[in-house]
Amino acid sequence: MSPRHRDTRRYPRAMETHRLILVREWDSQSTGSGCCGKIGGGHEFCDRGDFHRSRAEMERVGAVYEALYEVFGDQLELTVVDPRNTMWLLPTVYRDARRRGSSRGPALRTMARSTANGAVVLDGKLLFDGKIPPTPLEAVAAVRAELAPAGGGG
Repeated sequence: MSPRHRDTRRYPRAMETHRLILVREWDSQSTGSGCCGKIGGGHEFCDRGDFHRSRAEMERVGAVYEALYEVFGDQLELTVVDPRNTMWLLPTVYRDARRRGSSRGPALRTMARSTANGAVVLDGKLLFDGKIPPTPLEAVAAVRAELAPAGGGG
């Protein structure tokens, strides 16, 4: 059995639907929060200061998500992930990078950088890391540029 055939069996997800992962901001815990998200940033329950800083970041990630969904629809499997959800995020990014054709070293480097605040990962390729895309249109342009060669130029 050839190595290519083994990889197909090991990584069976077809690439017709592209996986795009948006990594939301790192944030501290507060009442009623968990690894899947939280409501605010204050330490007092129902404090007026709650939600302010984290709300702005959430809205930026949300705007990027909405723009990508509007343009690409079902062509992308969009997932917003808390960077602390490493049990899912790291192996998923690694598998996607390997499926894309990256060797182990580059796949491991992409995996390690994928937990950065605002990372945008398309099929195992890091498009943005360390900062949420400045505008939703920049995220759309980056994804479109990556999909264009695979989609036959458009």
